[in-house]
Amino acid sequence: MNKPKLIRATFAGAAISTAVLIFWFIWTGTNTRDEFRTASQKAVRVAELRGTIAYLDEWLTMSARMAAATGEMRWVERYKEVGPRLDAAIAEADTIATPKVRAAMAATTSEAHRDLVTMERRSLSLAAEGKVAAAKALLDSPEFTYIKDVYATGIEIFGQELTTLAEQRATALTNRAWLEVTGLGLSTVLLTSTLLTFRGRTQLTEALAETAAVARTDALTDLPNRRRFHEDLESALAELPGSGGSLALLLVDLDRFKAVNDAYGHLAGDRLLRLVADRLRATLETGEIIARLGGDEFALLLVQSGSKAQQSSRQAAAAAERIVATLKQPFELADDTTILVGGSVGIAIAGPKDGVAELLHRADVALYQAKADGRACFRFFEIGMDAVARTRARLEGELRQAVADDEIVPHFQPLVAIDTGHIVGVEMLARWPHPARGMVSPAEFIPLAEGLGLIGPMTEGLLRKACTAAANWPADITLACNISPLQLRDPELPAMVHRILENTGFPANRLELEITESALVGDLAFAATLLGQLKALGVSLALDDFGTGYSSLRHLRALPFDKLKIDASFVGAMESDGESGKIVAAVVGLGQSLGLTTVAEGVETPETAALLKRLGCDIGQGWLFGRPASARDFEALLEHDKAPKDSASRSAA
Repeated sequence: MNKPKLIRATFAGAAISTAVLIFWFIWTGTNTRDEFRTASQKAVRVAELRGTIAYLDEWLTMSARMAAATGEMRWVERYKEVGPRLDAAIAEADTIATPKVRAAMAATTSEAHRDLVTMERRSLSLAAEGKVAAAKALLDSPEFTYIKDVYATGIEIFGQELTTLAEQRATALTNRAWLEVTGLGLSTVLLTSTLLTFRGRTQLTEALAETAAVARTDALTDLPNRRRFHEDLESALAELPGSGGSLALLLVDLDRFKAVNDAYGHLAGDRLLRLVADRLRATLETGEIIARLGGDEFALLLVQSGSKAQQSSRQAAAAAERIVATLKQPFELADDTTILVGGSVGIAIAGPKDGVAELLHRADVALYQAKADGRACFRFFEIGMDAVARTRARLEGELRQAVADDEIVPHFQPLVAIDTGHIVGVEMLARWPHPARGMVSPAEFIPLAEGLGLIGPMTEGLLRKACTAAANWPADITLACNISPLQLRDPELPAMVHRILENTGFPANRLELEITESALVGDLAFAATLLGQLKALGVSLALDDFGTGYSSLRHLRALPFDKLKIDASFVGAMESDGESGKIVAAVVGLGQSLGLTTVAEGVETPETAALLKRLGCDIGQGWLFGRPASARDFEALLEHDKAPKDSASRSAA
């Protein structure tokens, strides 16, 4: 081969070798980046799972302890809800871990988890049987404490997997960079390798910092999560004795969140939780920390230096007032949907020796009292509330059983034509004949039924009984039934009403469904569709409690109402309050101009009845005309109504 050809061949070979080398370096650099990205993502997920498992395990144990301490069934329900989520998290952790760590977890976390669940479920069963002391003793036993320690050790081992991944990735990156530098003859390859190594180390540092934040932040609202809040609360309590300051814990719970989820779906519920978080952030003042504990529960921590207990109570009350006020305002969801939820707050002031669990328990008991007192309010923890909470928990369990056994019965209050004094209809009212407490007030058990998700089946049973009884009454007697705001979100309501009318043979034109104004604040288009379907069945619709806070002529124009019911608070004050009298006169005049029948609630004196007659009100309801009574007693009242009498004596005209 001549010399020029040899030179050309040599250069060609060198060029090919250089190209191959450059390609190899690019490929190895890209591979380094991809491997690092995969390992970083895995490290982040390990940190997330570690935090999730610790959080869910703490939530399970707290639910079991709260059930043992209070006997409340709602903690049993929460335990059942969280359990599968913890099982899934542990299963995922098992798939991510290395064989060595997986074996360690099997011998600690997995086995201990099964033992803990067995003991906790046994405790829940004891609490459900009313054996609260035995349930608490089981969870305070040395065996339970030992298993918890074993379980925590397993979680710590799994957490060490994050460090292992980081060290392995740093070593791999160093080795890769060394291989790239070895034999490096091209400056571009050296530069590429150096940049990749620097970038990899930077990303590793950032990823580790990110995992620490992820484990302590609620992903939905970006608020601190339960784990972070517990750490902050534990730290604040530890510093409290020597600081001379004060600490208040506020637990916040939305009042009608479940109804939003049921009516609009979980995406709307998540949107609502983000809006709530934004509003709660806006209420914060100096020294206040807000967190989301899970579900629709939030917590506020107030730490003040040099504050006396009385001052701390005032600051806590002021914070609670801000929270209740901001949550009372309507929330705007997507598609122009407006909803009202409200919130209740429980407050506990920390003592010098209080621990996290004790303070949380007291705040939760106070929160429970706030909900029992009508919601949308706040309550401080007081001695004796524990006993009230246990009593209420028993009542909840008994109400569940009463609804399941169809023990809630209808009573009937007469509706009287004011001009003649004759009975023209009845309103069905729920009554609960309790075997030990006697007749329980609906003001006590109706809110319970709504909160427990029992209002639907309870109303269906009541309406069926009422229609069966009223089918035997004169054809001109109408039957009115209240529909809960929660039911107005249920697309199955028209089908339920139709089914009852079909099964009982009660004429649709004698049935009247009463809708409160507050139930219409929200998705007006959906309400119009639902009410249109009910109207198509042939039933009448009444707008109840008109004028009590959410009055809108738009409701009367857009929805097919037949009657206006004037709230008893205005009717009862007509004689003594001129402004109330003017409001009643205005509503009666509005009804007449729109062709709607007007019904006055709360008529208790002949003088009030006379005023209503002069205004032209059509129908009266109240103790003057008759108290709620059983079907048999009402039938006797009907017989008496048929007898000749002076109508003036009934109408006070």
